[in-house]
Amino acid sequence: MSSPRDVPAEVARTREALTTLLARLDPDAAARAAAPAPPARPTVALVGAPGRGRGELLAALLGIDAVPERGPDGAVRATHERVGVPLLEELDLVLPPRRDDPGTWPVDGATAALVLADAAAPLGTEELEALARAADRVDTVVFALTHTEAHRGWRTVLEADRALVAGHVPRLADAPWFPVSAALARRAHDRDPGGAETLRRRSGLAALQRELHRLVARRRRMLGEANALRLLAGALDGVAARAEATRSALRAPAGGDLARRRDELLAARSSLRRDHHTRWRSDLAAARVAATDDLAARVRALGVAVRARIDDADRAGLAAVPRELAGEVEALAADVVTGLGARLRELVAATLADLVPAGELPSLRVAELGEPALVPAPRTRPAEDRLLVVAGASGGLGLSRLALLPLLAVPIAPAALGAALVPVSVGLGLGAAGWVARARRLAADRAHLRQWSVEALAEVRGDLERVLADALITTEREVTLALDAALEDRARDLDDALAAVRLAGTDRAEADRAAARTAAEAREGRDRAETLLRRLAELRDRVDVPEPHPRAAPAT
Repeated sequence: MSSPRDVPAEVARTREALTTLLARLDPDAAARAAAPAPPARPTVALVGAPGRGRGELLAALLGIDAVPERGPDGAVRATHERVGVPLLEELDLVLPPRRDDPGTWPVDGATAALVLADAAAPLGTEELEALARAADRVDTVVFALTHTEAHRGWRTVLEADRALVAGHVPRLADAPWFPVSAALARRAHDRDPGGAETLRRRSGLAALQRELHRLVARRRRMLGEANALRLLAGALDGVAARAEATRSALRAPAGGDLARRRDELLAARSSLRRDHHTRWRSDLAAARVAATDDLAARVRALGVAVRARIDDADRAGLAAVPRELAGEVEALAADVVTGLGARLRELVAATLADLVPAGELPSLRVAELGEPALVPAPRTRPAEDRLLVVAGASGGLGLSRLALLPLLAVPIAPAALGAALVPVSVGLGLGAAGWVARARRLAADRAHLRQWSVEALAEVRGDLERVLADALITTEREVTLALDAALEDRARDLDDALAAVRLAGTDRAEADRAAARTAAEAREGRDRAETLLRRLAELRDRVDVPEPHPRAAPAT
């Protein structure tokens, strides 16, 4: 057996040999198994199903009250500049951004994975499948059972989870589990020193911090090599499984069964692209019509409500209409875009469900709303409105003269009567002119706002229709590309099956021998990788990383 000093060279030789073997057996699998660039520092990705308390646990591990802000890529990174816990200063903790599919946990590029399970119930089927996919891409996995303070039966759940993991991912049967409670650690901040120490000890976070430091700190290169070998082992295992499936197909009964199978495959091959593309286009057209109709109905209802408000409003109410309409339009735009995103995601899931694994469904990008103030400001009232108000005031003055005409027929001295009626005439005229001017101004304001609301809502509807169109175009492009890629994969599978059927009728024995050689070589390479991975794990366990000297730091 080689010494520990020879292990890095052996790992490099093994990786090169297995990469060459995989590229020869299955070039597509070799491309998928290419290891991502390792991070600059040891990185632990916190993953798990929604609701498992990733952010809460991260804050508790760091001894802070709130989760750090997300970066430009949507991930939360707790780097050594932000960490005040000595045990965690030599590694980075990362909360990867959530994907649309909860059955896929993003662990690419991570040195190790911290998987969160809930103490309320054992792991579900989707969680176990997501764990299996993640375990094929990262070698070191640690488990944390959260919310133990809220569930007295968490020990039973822990044993059930261990059994489920051992049955679904056997290599993780002995992976470490840590029952933790971020809530207890948070409550410790408000207690006296004695009570705080008790709560921190019951929270279980210190043991988890020590394990993360022991497994990950100062082992970035070793764990990166292990992750690369894990990818190669998983890919070679898949090649062996496909080769065995080919052998099973070759050993199927010959004669009429083969002919019938060939006819079924040919029919499926010919209708594959036509059927799926036709259904996708019709479903997308229906979604476009439904979204447009929904938008039109919402805008019409808003227009009716705004016009009714204008008709009943006084001058103060009219002044508030533009501001209120802007808020209602902003809420309407948010509802429309949210509804469109949900509708499109359901459509994509229905379209690609039978072609693409749930973890590979494309994420949708719905167009942004842009500027929140979608409603244009009211235009300045035209000069014609002012002329109408002045004309109304002049009419009010004329009404005062008409009101006094009967008094001029009184048989008294016209001069004396005329002099007495002048103040009365002026007063009536000014009052009538003022009332008519105010009424005309209010009517003009209402008419102006009604016209503005119609034009503003028309512009809003046009902007939102553009948003819908952009979102639909983006979705159509992405999903069409994904659909074409999935159909190519399905067509390739059908072609492989057809080739196997044809070979079954010609040289079944030779094809079976070739598949057997492929399976044997793939299994041999997988076993070689697994053996080296076990050696790396043993070497890692023999080398202890000293814990940093304790110092004053936020309590965890």
